[in-house]
Amino acid sequence: MKSRRRALTGFAVAFLILLAVPHLAERMDWPGFYLTFMFTAFFWITQSSSWNMLTGYSGYFSFGQGAWFGVGVYTTAVLAGKQGWSFLAALPLAGFTALIVGLLLGLVVFRLRSLGGEIFALTTLAVAFVLAAIARIFAAIDGGRGAFMTSVPLPEFLGEFRPAMYRMTLVIMMLTLVTAYLIYESRLGWGLFAIRDDEQVARGLGVPTFRYKMAALGANAFFGGLMGGVWALQIGFVTVEDVFSIRVPLFVILMSVLGGTRHWMGPVVGSLIIFTIVDRFNSAGFENFNQVFIGSLLILLVLAVREGIYLRIRERWVATASLFGLIIAASVIFNSSSMVWKFLWALLGILLMALIPDRAWQKLALRRRPTPSESREDRETVDA
Repeated sequence: MKSRRRALTGFAVAFLILLAVPHLAERMDWPGFYLTFMFTAFFWITQSSSWNMLTGYSGYFSFGQGAWFGVGVYTTAVLAGKQGWSFLAALPLAGFTALIVGLLLGLVVFRLRSLGGEIFALTTLAVAFVLAAIARIFAAIDGGRGAFMTSVPLPEFLGEFRPAMYRMTLVIMMLTLVTAYLIYESRLGWGLFAIRDDEQVARGLGVPTFRYKMAALGANAFFGGLMGGVWALQIGFVTVEDVFSIRVPLFVILMSVLGGTRHWMGPVVGSLIIFTIVDRFNSAGFENFNQVFIGSLLILLVLAVREGIYLRIRERWVATASLFGLIIAASVIFNSSSMVWKFLWALLGILLMALIPDRAWQKLALRRRPTPSESREDRETVDA
C-alpha cells in the first residue's frame, strides 16, 4: 500500500508540474512548437499505453487501436462538428462509444476459444475496415465527404488552441497511465499476466478469464477512443482514409514493443523515443527514411533486448540518468539547436547504452558494489 501511495503521489506531482508548462511557455515566450510537440507525445503515450493494457498484459495481440481511435474521432466529429454539440459534452461519448464497440467485439471473440492468437489479431484488424466502410456509406457520419472540426469552439477556460490541446491530452494521458499502473499492481493485472503465460492453466486456477479480458479490452478501447475524440481537433478535416489507416496501430505496436510490453512504463519510453525520432527526421526533411530507420532499430533492439529497453534502463538507472544529464548538458554548452534535438541526442545515448549486453556491462565494472558484509567475508577468505 505504501508503494502504491507513493506512486500515486508521484503521478499527482508530475501532473501538476506538466500542467504549469503552458504558463511557463507563455512567460518565457517559448515557440508554440514546443507545446505541439509535447501534446503529440501525450497522444502517442496514451495510445500505446492503452494498447498495452490488453496486448502486453494479457498476450492477446491486437490491431484494433486504429478502430478505437477512429470511433473516437468520428464521434466528436459528428456530434460537435455536424450536430453542434458542445465539444466537452461530446468528448466523453467518444470514449464510451469506443468502449461499447470494443465490448461488443469482446463478447464474440472471447466466447469463442477458436478466435485466439493470430485469428484474434486479424479480427481486430478487420473491425477497422468494417467501421471505415460504415462511415463512408452513411452520410450522417461521413458519406465520403469528410467532416470539418475547424469551426468547433473550445471553452474559454482552456485557453487558446495549443494550450487547450495540451491540457486535454495531458489529463487523458495521466488517467491512462494511472489506470495502467493500477491494473499492473492489482489482482486484475496478475490475472491478465496468468492469461498471457497460459490461459488454460489460469482458468484451471480459478481466474475469471472472460471477465478479465473484457476489462482489459474495455480499458484499451475507452482511452484510445477518448484520445481520438480530442485528436479530431488537431486533424481539423476528418476523412475515412486518414482516420482508419494502419498507421496508428503499427506505430503503437512499434512503440510498445520497443519500450517493453511487460511493464506499464515500457510504452511510455518507447513512445517518447519513436515519436521524437520521427518528428526530428520530418523536420530535417528525411521523412522518407523514417520507416527504414525505425524498422532497422526495432529489428536490432528485438534481437538485442527482447524484454524491451525499459527494464534494462531500470536495472541501470544510475548510469542512465547520469548519461542523460551529461548529454543534455553537453548539447546545451556546445550545440545551439532546439531543446527537442537535445532531447533526441540524449535518448539515442540511452538507446546505445541499453544495447550493451549484461555480461559486457558487468565486465565494464558497472555491477553493484559489494556490501560491507561481503567485503568482510572476502577479507577473511584472503587472510585464511
